[in-house]
Amino acid sequence: MIFLKKIFKFLRNLSIIVFISFIISLFIDFFFGNSILKKLDPYLSNTDFYERLIRVDHNFYHHTLKKNIEYKKAQGFGKYYTLCTDNHGFKYKCNSKREKKFKVAFLGDSFVEGVALNYQDTFVGKFENEKKYPIANLGVTSYAPNIYLSKMKFLLDNGYKFEHLILFVDLSDMYDDNTFYKLNEDLSVTEKNSEAKNLKRRKFLRYNFPLTNYYLYVIKMNNRLNKEVPPLKSQNPIFSDKATKKAQWSYQSTDIIDGYDEPISKTQNEMIQVMTKLFELLKKNQIKLSLAVYPWPHQLQYDKLNSKHVKMWENFCKGKCHKFINFFPYFFEEKEETSFLEVYKKYYFWNDVHFNAEGNKIIAQKLLKEF
Repeated sequence: MIFLKKIFKFLRNLSIIVFISFIISLFIDFFFGNSILKKLDPYLSNTDFYERLIRVDHNFYHHTLKKNIEYKKAQGFGKYYTLCTDNHGFKYKCNSKREKKFKVAFLGDSFVEGVALNYQDTFVGKFENEKKYPIANLGVTSYAPNIYLSKMKFLLDNGYKFEHLILFVDLSDMYDDNTFYKLNEDLSVTEKNSEAKNLKRRKFLRYNFPLTNYYLYVIKMNNRLNKEVPPLKSQNPIFSDKATKKAQWSYQSTDIIDGYDEPISKTQNEMIQVMTKLFELLKKNQIKLSLAVYPWPHQLQYDKLNSKHVKMWENFCKGKCHKFINFFPYFFEEKEETSFLEVYKKYYFWNDVHFNAEGNKIIAQKLLKEF
């Protein structure tokens, strides 16, 4: 009995110590967390867990990249790459400071950002290397038409100048605007169902307790890394369920697809309306608009050359675009000469939908011919 009392007393005292330590850690985190992380920045930029700190919320167009970053250990496909941004938060060469005036801007999602590649290996970097004039890469992972309009509105209102915008519309833009992004009357972007997602509470905790947020992110990433991932040497590519879902709308005839919140036709009309507003905004500011489309592996495998995705944006461009650039024929023609698998191996990262360095090289070559 005495022994049990001692055990109970020990556990009670231990729980009090843990509770007090937790409160003290939250106090330190609340008042000094951001300063501590800033001091640790040179160390953290060499770790695998820096993504959380450099992909940040934006109070107008939802999210962006942090300014002046040099992330040396960005996780690619089987190897690391270096992700740098300039003083505007645009993916660029490391340690770069530039003015707000650019001849050409590229806008899109992760394909334009150039995930898993150093800037010089992306098609934007290759295009700039040949042209030798100021170019802005405005692309960031998970962008879609609502954000394209919102970001351009914000940049133009804040003194940025562009002569020409080349916009790469991605196949996944349909899913993102259908399920995730909401365009407000002032052209800012928020998330759909934000109250149900407890976004205000989550953002409060993220920004006011950054160290705790960072620890939780490390735990989450470790758990993800410990889960089974597709084998790198599989005979055929293994795509995630989410990637397949994002691709389906282009080659399925049904207007209702499981996992989408709205009918495809409804979101198509909304996307066209948003992109028309973007065109009008650019025209008002005397900026030319060109539009580009390119195939995902799913489209090469299951879709046709003149897909719904292609026709949708080709029709939009009539009377609006300086150029409509269709990359589908190049990849489909090579597929007919060889096979889907050969084209996929050559131009895409294995088990993924993004172009590798060779795919980016082909995009850059065609762009240089067009311009």
